[in-house]
Amino acid sequence: MAFDDILGNSRAKRILRKALQKDRMPNSLLFTGPEGVGKKEVALVLAKAINCLQEKDDACEVCSSCKAINNRNFPDVMIISPEKNLLKISQMREMKATAYLKPMVGRKRVFVLEGAEKMNDEAANSVLKILEEPPAFTHIILVSHNPYLILPTIQSRCQKLSFSPILREDIEHELMARGEEQERAKIISLLVKGNLKQAMSLDWEDVQTIRTAAWQLFCALMRGDNVSSFLKNYAFARRDVLEEEFVKVLEILSSLCRDLLLVKEGGSLDLLLNPDFALEIQAMQNSISLGQIMDFLVKIDFALFALRRNLNVNLIVSALFSSVIEPSHV
Repeated sequence: MAFDDILGNSRAKRILRKALQKDRMPNSLLFTGPEGVGKKEVALVLAKAINCLQEKDDACEVCSSCKAINNRNFPDVMIISPEKNLLKISQMREMKATAYLKPMVGRKRVFVLEGAEKMNDEAANSVLKILEEPPAFTHIILVSHNPYLILPTIQSRCQKLSFSPILREDIEHELMARGEEQERAKIISLLVKGNLKQAMSLDWEDVQTIRTAAWQLFCALMRGDNVSSFLKNYAFARRDVLEEEFVKVLEILSSLCRDLLLVKEGGSLDLLLNPDFALEIQAMQNSISLGQIMDFLVKIDFALFALRRNLNVNLIVSALFSSVIEPSHV
């Protein structure tokens, strides 16, 4: 895989290629951006480009270095991943010790720290010096979708490169190229919000199960029904359950609110995020006011913001559903 094989983020890739061409690649880098947009993949292509025997600003994919890195048997390129959801100080100490050794077979040593936000303070403090003054033959690339959890002292020692969500149209086209039906591809591309990795791994039946649950909850909220039974499933759920399911439910609720706003404002149905629910949403538009929809949409967006920042789950759920919408027939 070379830079052009990675979908999206042309700006980030262009910056890296120019730095390679001028031989001015920073030794300490921090790749930030949403999940599933190719940060790790770009970091690995960069590691290959730095060590490529044929190309100066990309991976040729045919030289011995590129092939060895692809096969994960190139000793000078190391991927360091969290162990039990934590980047441990022992891993950081091993990286530091190796980073000061000259490359064994490559031009440069490259370390890719996946999930860099999972360093605790002790582990983070242990790498401050090497991030600030790394050896000329060593590059350290931190990859994170939660940079706000990384110590400011770490961030200040790295050149930051921001990655963006993949365009919905690009994800839709990629799914269709892999054989997905157009309507399904559109719905999935809208659901994943720029997360290409998630889009490629989603099963349509699983997607529909979550969308059905979200739609039923949405209808209950619009009617003013009691949703306590639904909340019990999530109020004390494990964080991995919240990340894998509840976040998706909230995102679908957000998209349904936006669709309802669009219909009430007389917008084109071609712009609906959930086109298969068009008739139901049209029938619902007179039972709730714009103000109520906007209020609930703000609550949903705040809940998503809070969940991504690891705030208290019980408080998030309670705040989200603290006041059930009452039909107003506006």
